Amino acid sequence: MRVIIAEDELLERKAMRKFLEENFSDLEVIAEAANGRKAVELAETLRPDMMLMDIKMPGLSGIEAMERIYQINPQIKFIMVTAYDSFDYAKKAMKLGVREYILKPSKKEETVRAILSVKKEIKQEQQTLANRQALFLTKLMQGEDAEALRRNLYPKMQSGFFFVMNQAVPLPSSYIQRDKVGFFVAEEKLDNAIVLKKMRALQLELGDVYLGVGHPYQRLSDLATSYYEARLALHHLVEAGHKKYGFPPKVEESRDLDTLMQALKDGNEDRVWAEFDELADALDIEAYFKIKQIIEEKQCPFPNIAFEQLETREDWRDFLQMICLEIGNHFQSRNKIERAKQFIDEHYQEQVSLEDLSAYTDLSMNYLSNLFREETGQTFSDYVTSIRIEKAKELLQENETTLKEISSEIGYRDPNYFSRVFKKQEGISPKQYQNQILK
Repeated sequence: MRVIIAEDELLERKAMRKFLEENFSDLEVIAEAANGRKAVELAETLRPDMMLMDIKMPGLSGIEAMERIYQINPQIKFIMVTAYDSFDYAKKAMKLGVREYILKPSKKEETVRAILSVKKEIKQEQQTLANRQALFLTKLMQGEDAEALRRNLYPKMQSGFFFVMNQAVPLPSSYIQRDKVGFFVAEEKLDNAIVLKKMRALQLELGDVYLGVGHPYQRLSDLATSYYEARLALHHLVEAGHKKYGFPPKVEESRDLDTLMQALKDGNEDRVWAEFDELADALDIEAYFKIKQIIEEKQCPFPNIAFEQLETREDWRDFLQMICLEIGNHFQSRNKIERAKQFIDEHYQEQVSLEDLSAYTDLSMNYLSNLFREETGQTFSDYVTSIRIEKAKELLQENETTLKEISSEIGYRDPNYFSRVFKKQEGISPKQYQNQILK
């Protein structure tokens, strides 16, 4: 754990350094600052885990220094070192992440307790961060939606790339790691030349390790491709045995797969197989992820088959057979939504419920509710309301029945409730609507 000591008194500074080195083998004092400005500068360049900050320093005070450091890196933990046991200081310091105090002259037990407390908090946060980073990597590798995690973990991320090693070795902290897989988050748009330069430097640092590298991408949805490119690159590098890092070898440009993808989107299985016979040899990792995207857009289950399992023409045929089955089920469900809408049109005067509709369509209520919203852009309840209000408007235009009769005819037992629903939907009361129509 990396520590910076900010203290204007040289003897105090050296005494604290010696105390930390003698009592905490897992703490590394990486720098000392004799004033607040130097503390800010060191915090920005060295990014420590913890800072011991004297409050009273010449020029920039400890509180002012902490305010600036907090803006740069709010993750840094502070232990306030002060002879000023002031409540006002305490209130302000708490907002800056100060959780512990060491009062001068300090007792050994109090200092140890304060440092152990902050160490425990840092370790807990580091473990939480590691878990979230691992989940972020897993989602990217599997092509799942990771946008929420990206916003939280890497709000400035502009691009990134994967690389895969032939053995699990610790990577520098600038990389995210999961076993043999590494990932780099960039706050700028990377190109292949920059990536290769970084990988060359990393490979020289790691020694006898192969690094299969994927191309950089800006969209999160494309980064699964980078991961599979990295795996292919590693396989090629190890097999060739003469180069330690690099991208996958270039392949001949594959034939246009748009017609096959459109056939899948349309659920036209006959055309899928006609296109498959023509394009089977051109199916590659790009096709795999295009198919995965189509399935996800339709909210269908994706078969538990990784790209590397698709080695032969028959593997791809079996894979597409499962895809066609899921898409076929999707279109059957859409047909059931049309039946559901027809059922509502015929029974809107009754107290029709989602449970009734579920029984009629033979779809679970949860799936039916989600699918209904996807297909109509409305919830089941809102759709029923819109049908009833449209019918009410027709009856109001005919001007042959009372509001009470209209309310009953469209399925509302309480005329007052009907009026409230109508006004919420149309912005005016039923009577006002009728007066406007009949002017």
